[in-house]
Amino acid sequence: MEGQISLTDTPETETRESSWLERTMPAMRTAVEDHGGPSDMLIQSATKSYTAVLFCNFTVFRLRLRGKQHSISIPTLFSDLIPEGVIRKQVSSEPKYIRLMIDDQHPLDFYTSFLCQISGATVDRYPKEWDCCSRYLECSNARTCVHPDKAFAMQCGYRKILSSGRVFFGENRNV
Repeated sequence: MEGQISLTDTPETETRESSWLERTMPAMRTAVEDHGGPSDMLIQSATKSYTAVLFCNFTVFRLRLRGKQHSISIPTLFSDLIPEGVIRKQVSSEPKYIRLMIDDQHPLDFYTSFLCQISGATVDRYPKEWDCCSRYLECSNARTCVHPDKAFAMQCGYRKILSSGRVFFGENRNV
């Protein structure tokens, strides 16, 4: 029904999400760069229910400071990175996400370093589209991806192998 007003969710809640993310985004972008990803591909996108942080087309996390329960939802892919003692919830309406509750014991700033870690891990766990490009030897000798188009390079499987420390070709071959 059009014209309805929500008494619990106001533009201020979206602004709170946005303002916290603005303060935290530089550290998350640094984490992305440290893992070999292009930091400009880390963006935020607001919906009616939450603000999502995305890397390319991959959800890093969702921040929800609206309603009665405030939370951060992370893809289940990152469940192994969740710090000990954090209250988690699995909700049937979001089977691919785990909710981490924001409360007095775990305020939003408590999660800052964890969300930076997840931002970097998103680069490492980004799904590959192909195995390697014609620069595989240059990359092997440099022990890192040297492709000038970092967005294109995100799809390379060999980039992930190099970042794990394994080198298949060239003067630094160790496998």
